[in-house]
Amino acid sequence: MAQCGGLFVLNQMDPTKDYSTYFMKIDGIKFRKKIVPGDTLKIKVELVTPIRRGIATMKGYCFVGNQLASEGEFMAQIIEKK
Repeated sequence: MAQCGGLFVLNQMDPTKDYSTYFMKIDGIKFRKKIVPGDTLKIKVELVTPIRRGIATMKGYCFVGNQLASEGEFMAQIIEKK
């Protein structure tokens, strides 16, 4: 979920510049269903707040079929590479 969130916020940034994503906090992770090899995960990530000063707060969900398998919140900092 966190890696998908990192890609999600990078897609929100200026495509002509190069950025790095650094995770600052992962919180409230809940595993609700066992995930086994062969399961297909659907990952949904949404911004909790708009990106401000390079900080993005996101909430992510993992589904196996239509059943929620895990969820959590995470925060990342986006920094322009020099």
